[in-house]
Amino acid sequence: MLLFVNILQAEELIGKVIKVTDGDSVIFLDVNNITHKIRITPIDAPEKKGNQKFGNESHISLIELCEGMNGAIDLTGEKTWDREVAYLYCNKVDASIHQLRNGMAMVYDQYVKKYEYYSHQNFAKKKKIGIWSEEYPLAPWDFRNNKNSMSVKLKSESQKLAKEIEKLLKDLEILNERISFLEEQIQTSEYINTDDLFDCSKKNCSQVLSCDEAYYKLEQCDMTQLDRNKNGIPCESICK
Repeated sequence: MLLFVNILQAEELIGKVIKVTDGDSVIFLDVNNITHKIRITPIDAPEKKGNQKFGNESHISLIELCEGMNGAIDLTGEKTWDREVAYLYCNKVDASIHQLRNGMAMVYDQYVKKYEYYSHQNFAKKKKIGIWSEEYPLAPWDFRNNKNSMSVKLKSESQKLAKEIEKLLKDLEILNERISFLEEQIQTSEYINTDDLFDCSKKNCSQVLSCDEAYYKLEQCDMTQLDRNKNGIPCESICK
């Protein structure tokens, strides 16, 4: 676990990167010939020590950008163990952005203060570059805590499952409400007054839509013409 401790005032220094030690750390020599061990913020790169996947690639990526190059460090005033925490610029290129956009580091969620760095991480995510080419990328901080890709996968899958269950429960609630509504409608329909459904405007069987309507017209509208054979059954083509 990394521990960032506030001990200094923020300060920008010009100088040169004399050595890249891993994907997020360098040794920087300022113009006053003072050496600084720098922990680059706000990123966390795969661990070269312990052979975390992409640890060597991340190290090489930062070497290509910074080692032996003129640059600047913007010290935050914090330290982590024996390293000063700083934003690093190599030939005016933000080293954190370089590593993020190439999928060679993650935004260090616990310590990030400038949230625009997430947009550069998302660029690599969408392109599936570097660490984001993995289906379940293992964060460096999880690697240091002896977690593995399987635990990350299980966490991811459990979160997906929880969301699916939540959606199903909401859908079930809506369905139950609909069923209750329909049951009320069915119960109400058993006592519907046929006067509200039928009238005496239609005069012959070809206009009648149901046997109930035919009986209504015969009995309530006195349309005896609907019962041609006078057997009490109207519209026998419908009321069979």
